[in-house]
Order: sequence, then C-alpha cells, then structure tokens
Amino acid sequence: MEKEMTETKQHTGRLEPVKRWLDAVTEKNILKGTVIVVITGVLAAATAYTNAAKITVPIAGASDMIQTIAAVTVLIMTLLGWLLSALIYHVGANVLGGKGNLNRMLALAGYASLPALAQQFLRFINYSLLNQTTTASISSLADAVFSYFNFFSVIGLILVGVAVMTNYGLSWRKAAFVALLPTLISIAFALVVRQFFGGAALTSGTQGSGLFGSLRHIG
Repeated sequence: MEKEMTETKQHTGRLEPVKRWLDAVTEKNILKGTVIVVITGVLAAATAYTNAAKITVPIAGASDMIQTIAAVTVLIMTLLGWLLSALIYHVGANVLGGKGNLNRMLALAGYASLPALAQQFLRFINYSLLNQTTTASISSLADAVFSYFNFFSVIGLILVGVAVMTNYGLSWRKAAFVALLPTLISIAFALVVRQFFGGAALTSGTQGSGLFGSLRHIG
C-alpha cells in the first residue's frame, strides 16, 4: 500500500500543474463543464452537417433532412457520451474503493473534454471552412481503435485519469483503468455489433469525446 502511494505521488508529481488546475474544479463548476461539452457537440454537429451535404441523394428535399438528422444525432451522442462516461467513471471508481461526488465528476469530465473541443474546432475549420472532404476509410476494429488514440484523445484520457484521482482518491493505476472504461465498453459494444450485424458501421461522429467516441467507423 505504501509502495502504491509512493508510485502515485511520483506519477502525479509530473502532472502537478494539471492536478492543481483540476483540484480547483468543484461541483459548482458543472455549468462551465456543461458549456464546454455543448460547444464541442455543436462544432461536431456543424461538421457532420457540412459533410452530410456532400452526400448525393436522388430524392428531392431529402438532403436537408439527412443533414439535420446527422447534426442532431452527433450533438445528442456528444452530450449522452459525456453523461454516460461520467457515470461510468463514478461507478468504476466506487467499485475500486474510491469516494467522490458525481456532480463534481461531471464538471471534471467537462473540463477534461477541452482537447476534444480543440479537435472538433480544427475539424470544423478543415471540413466546413476549408471545404475538405473525408477521405480516410476505417475498415476494421483495429483501424478504428488506432485512429482513436491521437494526440487529442490521449491528452483527454490523461486529464480524465487525473480527474478521477482528484475526485475519488484512487491510485494512478486504478484511475487509469477507470479512465479507459468507456473506451473498453465502446470496443466491446462494437464487437457485439459486428457479431450480429456482420460489419455494419457504427458512427458517432465525435472522435475523442464521450462514450462511443472512440469508434467512429467499424467495418
């Protein structure tokens, strides 16, 4: 136990500025966390709306409907992912012996999604303002998982891990496991989808944010 506490101090020492920043976040900051997630969702929705406009639909008037559905779905998935992820962090941390506040975890999860906000902002500029098109094709579960672990998602996972340690008082190993739980559940869910639907695409449109954000396309 003492060795585990020493290792935790060593690892958190390297992230002390981040820990101090997240230490200041309380359940009273849940509104700010919510705003961060909503802005992230709106940017992701705007990107999805723009990309959907590039789909050729032979039915008159169907294009606008598809764009709207794509945007609304992405926004809902972003918000739902944030809520479910925070709940998973809370349950997982408590199962592992941690004690903390769910509302504070929601606030912390919102702050930890700042890298996702930056990513969605860049995607919005790339696809919407620069008029780029999506050319990458993800044909397997492995491709989807590797595509998820980019700079923004890794930074986000680190922030979540520190947030879990801060809120629940867990060791860094337990906090890291809890931080990965939504991603692991997403992978398990994708495997079930592939098993029953034979390679159907699972699309969330929100890479790096929230539950199921890790798997954008499963072919």
